[in-house]
Amino acid sequence: MKLVEIKPIRGRVNIILEEARIQHLEDFVIFEGSRGAKQALEALYNINKNMKNITIKWDGAVGVVFGRDPNGEFIFTDKSGFVAKGYDGRSTSPEDLEAMIMARAKDPKKLDSYKQFAAKMKNIYPVLQAAVPEDLEGYYESDVLYFQTPQLIQDRYVFKPNVVTYSVAKDSDLGKRIGRSQVGVVVHRLFNEQGATQAMPNKIEVKGNDLLILPPVTVSKAVELDTTVLDTIKSQINTQALAVDTLLDQNKLSAMKVTDFSNILYTYVNSKVITGMKNVGQDFAKWLSNSAVSRNKQAKILEYIKQYAAGFTALWNIWNALQAAKNNVIGQLDSQAADVTATTGDQPGGEGYVIQTAQGAIKLVNRAGFTRANFLLNR
Repeated sequence: MKLVEIKPIRGRVNIILEEARIQHLEDFVIFEGSRGAKQALEALYNINKNMKNITIKWDGAVGVVFGRDPNGEFIFTDKSGFVAKGYDGRSTSPEDLEAMIMARAKDPKKLDSYKQFAAKMKNIYPVLQAAVPEDLEGYYESDVLYFQTPQLIQDRYVFKPNVVTYSVAKDSDLGKRIGRSQVGVVVHRLFNEQGATQAMPNKIEVKGNDLLILPPVTVSKAVELDTTVLDTIKSQINTQALAVDTLLDQNKLSAMKVTDFSNILYTYVNSKVITGMKNVGQDFAKWLSNSAVSRNKQAKILEYIKQYAAGFTALWNIWNALQAAKNNVIGQLDSQAADVTATTGDQPGGEGYVIQTAQGAIKLVNRAGFTRANFLLNR
């Protein structure tokens, strides 16, 4: 293997690639109190009004960046390479990319996996390079969905990028495009040399058919809403709004020097993934005592939630009610027959869905299903 000297970056703006964070529907109450809870509930009430606003959330395997620098030179690398500070990870050739990845292989036990990954990235480099127009200005932040044309099984293209297995009807419009392609990616955003997000074109232009940028796949069939349940949640929010907002009052939290209270609650919620999201809110104190939160701050938080116990209980009641209503919607969407279907393990459903609302995007993800499976695979 040809080794390439890895040089420090000079004269280049340091960029931190951050995921465009789309909030879980139920977490709106954690971060925005009663206003967020009402926004989440409104999204559920309105879910059938425009089904084109609901898209499948693709579960990609490898986060990559590709595009052209200000001089028009093609760059393809993974996300770690693009933001590397100790070396120049913005590879300008397949050989550079392979060498950069192999330079990370410090553990002999992981050497084979690094070799496999480096080979796959090296192989698709020419495909992306040939597909990207010379006049592109900037970089696409993306995930790879397949490194070669997916296998055809019973007239459906099947591929498994990460934990979700996708099945696409061969004769559908998307299936035909997959059949003509060699590499499939999903693009999250376009950004410039300084890292600023740019407006995405309505259609991303590529040359030829070898690279397929998978388009948003929308849902076409309405779900059956149990408005009685939603009405109960609405009443719950209205009745308990003051208690929840008092608990999350930033002036009180700032005076106590616990301004990251909502983030701590969010970290706790994520810790519940491994348990299948059972009894969320009931064991917060136990979790807190074993968390990375300082002892001093732990004591402040425990005293605070004791003082505002009604609001703390109300917040989790609303959170759990929203999650249950959301999971009901996800279950219906997952069971629909469609050109694109997804399964996680042996259960219907994939990473979930994204709803576009007037206030922005909201994600519907079964955290006890996809999120838990993803955590167990990638921890």
